[in-house]
Amino acid sequence: MTDNNSPIPLKELFDMDRISSPTSRLLVFLYSPVGFFVFLCRIFLGLHTFFVACLLRKSTVLRTAVLRIMCALLGIIVKQEGERDPSVKLISANHVSALDHLAVDLVESCILPSVWDIPSILRWCFGYADFGARSGRDELVRQGRKHIQTSELPILSLPEGAITSGKSALLKFSTWPAEVSDSIQPISLHVWRPIQVNSSILGATWWSDVFWFMFLPMTVIHLKWLPVLRRNEDESVEDFSKRLSKSIAEDLSIQSSSWTNLDAAEAVKRRFRAAVNASAAKKKPLDPRKMDEIAMRIKQSHPKIPLLVIRWDLDKTKDYNETIERIKSGKLNESSETAKLSGKVPTDHCEWKKLFDIRKWEMIECNRANYLKRMNRDLASTEQ
Repeated sequence: MTDNNSPIPLKELFDMDRISSPTSRLLVFLYSPVGFFVFLCRIFLGLHTFFVACLLRKSTVLRTAVLRIMCALLGIIVKQEGERDPSVKLISANHVSALDHLAVDLVESCILPSVWDIPSILRWCFGYADFGARSGRDELVRQGRKHIQTSELPILSLPEGAITSGKSALLKFSTWPAEVSDSIQPISLHVWRPIQVNSSILGATWWSDVFWFMFLPMTVIHLKWLPVLRRNEDESVEDFSKRLSKSIAEDLSIQSSSWTNLDAAEAVKRRFRAAVNASAAKKKPLDPRKMDEIAMRIKQSHPKIPLLVIRWDLDKTKDYNETIERIKSGKLNESSETAKLSGKVPTDHCEWKKLFDIRKWEMIECNRANYLKRMNRDLASTEQ
């Protein structure tokens, strides 16, 4: 599903766990007393930062300098490299965190088209602008073109439309930035933290992402200005968008995929449904009789696997498909150890039920085998 014909699974574009390594979990645990204190202090500092952002004019150098210092105290540090071309009024970046637009705004005052219906003062403070995106794509493009002709503030676009890890591939870029302007300056963004805590995970809420920004000692957002791209005369907006995506992907040493933000939204829904189903399964255990029926069905498809092996594995997995996968992967086979108690009389009364299950399934297995043999003999005699 990528431009270089090397397919990348959709899930590899996202981080699935906030803290993936045991070492990082230990460090977060040890740091947490300090982290919660820092978080509370930064809440009050964040309110002051909000008021400063409201009071100072957006395009002034003073506002940018003050906000960069205050955001550094909030643990948000932005490092930039490369040269900004002030003549280009449209900027495009990859999307790796909930505060990407803030990071860009701290080094270059800009506005981001908003799809939310929020008060004007909040929209202005956080660098959003209402370009009529809720009214449709055509209105967004029309107002975007009008803005770059009448305003000095550039437009920031995040054409992926969803946050990714930025480690393996980019989502397919939306074409609306290419429709708004023929000249776009790309930006590559990536995040570094002293403790390996991912800036976002699939399906995370914005406030949970912001919590980790304020909880951890610091988050460094590396911003790199890339050379300006200009649309060729015979180049379509789709091809221009692909070239834009490729330039950012090459700088990050990753790929450009054909997965879209709609695919990402579907992945979030599937993950949510899986979590709900798993939670429901834990709250409502399966009826043992139902598990017995499932074991018999699996036995029909995999006759070499002992019934007792299948039944005991179902007690562990609680899932038909997972047990099937374990059989296919070879984790369950006809030589699996199952009946350590068979032929012995247990002295511990807690083992009696286990012994009963063993004898029961051995009897079922034996009767089933005898029944199949008799059926085969009857079929053979009928054919003769």
